[in-house]
Parts: sequence; structure tokens; C-alpha cells
Amino acid sequence: MAASPKTPLSRQARLLSTIVKMIRKERNMTGAETATAMGVSLRTYQDFEAGRREFDFNKVRLFAKATRSDAVGILLAIHYGWPELAVLLMDNKLASACYILIRDLFTEVGPRLSRVPSALLVSGFRFIRDEVLKLFARQDASSENYIERAILESYDAPPTPAGESENLDGR
Repeated sequence: MAASPKTPLSRQARLLSTIVKMIRKERNMTGAETATAMGVSLRTYQDFEAGRREFDFNKVRLFAKATRSDAVGILLAIHYGWPELAVLLMDNKLASACYILIRDLFTEVGPRLSRVPSALLVSGFRFIRDEVLKLFARQDASSENYIERAILESYDAPPTPAGESENLDGR
């Protein structure tokens, strides 16, 4: 029995379809190329991209591998209804990196991980946020960025000295 367009599963299928199309296009891949990279038939891929099949975590994983994107980012984008999140995370794999770090921490501390206060995690993420902001500030202040901005500004019309006409035809 097919879900009505208003059911949550139908919304998830539409979101997944949107995300898959966005990532595939961002990677400049055709449906056939993506299907081949996933190891599935073109028809299976087309149904997956169109959201015509049941939600399949394995296909999400295969798609992420084929497009060098972040499977966890795709799942978070669906969960939070934010398709652009999957594109934002596809290159740096931030969501998968967080999962791996948590998994590795669990390997070291076991079930005690559940006793870590959320305030400690918030504090840690604030530190990370501050470091990211410092990174961007350094990048923005770099000589390469300065030269790039200066070159773009040099293409603008030079300011007209006071008292001179802005007429460009020499009159």
C-alpha cells in the first residue's frame, strides 16, 4: 500500500530524492555513472533517486560511497528536513567524523559515555567553534585572499577626483 503524500515516510522519501539529486549534480555525475559506482542497475538507481522504493540505509551508504559524500550527513539532513545540510557536509564528512569520534570514545570508556554531562560536550563544541572562527579569520586575512579581493576591486571604476566630471567620452 502506497503512503499518501502527507505521511512522514512520504516526506522522507521526497527529502531523500531531493538530497540525492543535489549531491549527484554537485558531483557532476549522471544517473548512469552513479548507478555504476553504486553497483546497482540504472533502473534501481532511478527508483532510489525518485524515492519510489522503501527507505534503504544500504543504498544511502552505497550512494555516499559512490559520490564521496557523507552518509551520516544525508541521514541527518533527512531527519531535520534540511537537504542543504547533506551538501554542506559532503566534502568534510563532519557528521561521519563525529560518529567515528563518539564510537572510538565508546571503545575507550564503554557505557560510562552515557554519564558525560551535556554541558561538557557543549563546552567542547564551543571550543571547536572558536577554533573554526579563528581559522576563517586567518584565511580571510591571508595574503592570497587579500590579493584576490584587491584584484577584484581593481576592476571597479576608479574614483573620480573632486571637481572632475564623471563623463567618460572626454567632454
